[in-house]
Amino acid sequence: MRLVVDLSSMARWLGPPVGLVRVQRHYGAVAAALEACEVAFTVFDPIDRILRQVSARTAAEIIAGDISCDMSFYPDPARIKMRFYDRWPNWARQLLMAIIRPRRILITEIGAFGRHNPGSNFLHFLERIENRLMKGTERRLIARDDGWRVRIVPLRTVAGNKYSLAPGDHLLLMNNDWAHTDIEVISRECRSAGAKLIVLLNDIIPIQFPEWYKPHDVRRFTDYVNLAIRLADRFILTSKRVTADVGEYAARLGIHLPELKQVSLGCDSARKSKADGHLPDGLEAGRYILFVSTIEPRKNHSLLMDVWRRLVLDGTVAHSGMKLVFVGRRGWMVDDVLAKLHSHPDHGESLIHLDNVDDGTLSLLYRNSAFCVYPSLYEGYGLPPVEALAYGKALIASTGGAIAEVVGPLGLCLDPLDVEGWENAMRRWITSPEARASYEAKAGEFVARSWEQAGRETLEAALAPFTDEVQPRRG
Repeated sequence: MRLVVDLSSMARWLGPPVGLVRVQRHYGAVAAALEACEVAFTVFDPIDRILRQVSARTAAEIIAGDISCDMSFYPDPARIKMRFYDRWPNWARQLLMAIIRPRRILITEIGAFGRHNPGSNFLHFLERIENRLMKGTERRLIARDDGWRVRIVPLRTVAGNKYSLAPGDHLLLMNNDWAHTDIEVISRECRSAGAKLIVLLNDIIPIQFPEWYKPHDVRRFTDYVNLAIRLADRFILTSKRVTADVGEYAARLGIHLPELKQVSLGCDSARKSKADGHLPDGLEAGRYILFVSTIEPRKNHSLLMDVWRRLVLDGTVAHSGMKLVFVGRRGWMVDDVLAKLHSHPDHGESLIHLDNVDDGTLSLLYRNSAFCVYPSLYEGYGLPPVEALAYGKALIASTGGAIAEVVGPLGLCLDPLDVEGWENAMRRWITSPEARASYEAKAGEFVARSWEQAGRETLEAALAPFTDEVQPRRG
């Protein structure tokens, strides 16, 4: 039996890993170290519409975030957002890209040269050109906290020959591959080869709450899930809530679900701070409340902004010297949220937003926070609240989706729409630290489930034999 792990989503990512990408990288690293069976890695080629091989060395670079594949020149894998030139021959489309996007093409070619010629004397000169070509946001994204830089490369740098699936292969698609692969094509290849298709599905929130996403993303995700239910041999789900949500959705459609296995996610409890690290300017240890999340409507930043204004007006904030810190990069459908944040009377003073935070700084922020909050409207799991508990922090979280299931009695869970409830709880925890002491004690006893353990169990679930693969015992 051979495990095949598709890296299409990881290969495209640029910047500090968040949410689903963090899950993929951890599980990819566990797969790379797996000794129980042969492991292969692939990426999906949206031009030839095939899986291509990824070498062990390149897979390690993708998983570590050392390289990022710029796929903006390629057709949409799911053919949802079609452009007029997507059906052109490859040579004609590449010529057009050279005319309309020369800057990005030059950046990827410099990245490819640097990846293949790391010791070249010419590389320093090319990197100076690359720096001039890049926008400020791009330069920040390629800078790593270990001093190295991420190489932005074309697809040919990471993709090898066509990967030929074989009987006994178990192909694993993880999380946001719905945007970066064509599951119908991949399933057809699996069926033809006698291989099995396993899908790790984090949630179906875009189907449940389409108002939080762009229409084309809802359509793309819905098409993927509908196909996955029909085509996958097995789903791996991360919580009881997601398992119930998927079951209810399939029943509503009258579709029979594939085999289901449930495996909880892991936690970054072992993440280390830099020895010489310092908190961002303006923050003092024990004098801020931390909310870690991508900025998007579902995460419910709006509620905290309303609560914080009330706490400022009644003097709670001024008397305590406390600040509220949002940590997270910009997501989608976020214009209204950012407009409210940037126009908030306390923004930049007692209400702080930190973007593109590296792992070392994030660890420092967790360790030195007074307590953590997580008011998300709905989650299929909820990594940040688990991380907060792993750092021994008292936590106020919402009851949205699987959060209460995951947090259990270790945190104070409130209705994500109850503004007064959140206001009262935060005021009480700010003004009376002893009010949160019992939750700190509970968090201090929390034993985090490691990513290695979660990854190992997930891969075991992916590799578990199906009925038609089990050889009957001979008497």
